[in-house]
Amino acid sequence: MTFVATITGLSTRFLTERSFELIVTPALADYELDTATGRSETAARAAVLSALIGAVWEDAVRGGDLARFAGLVLIPICYYTFFFLLGLPKGVGLSSPIITALAVGVVTLSLAPAIVCYWPERNSQAPSAEG
Repeated sequence: MTFVATITGLSTRFLTERSFELIVTPALADYELDTATGRSETAARAAVLSALIGAVWEDAVRGGDLARFAGLVLIPICYYTFFFLLGLPKGVGLSSPIITALAVGVVTLSLAPAIVCYWPERNSQAPSAEG
């Protein structure tokens, strides 16, 4: 799977049509132009990824559901953190690498289901026949 196909697939799943057309599509066009003219592919990919992240942020903020999404992520974080801290052996400080690894794991595993289940489907509307 090519870089452009991967970005397009992610955009189709996670972005609204408006964000894809106004933010990601121009970045992909610039990427293709930059790589065709021999410019740095790494810099072109970074620009496309930056546009994708900006489009995700735009959809999250414009949709007004950022607080609800954060709440859905925080519920399992608090739940699992409580049980990890409850079962923590004596003598293990909160700044140990084990605690850091558990914290990263809990946040990652709490974020993934919220993204998959909560993120809205892309709304693609067919052009109207009246126009």
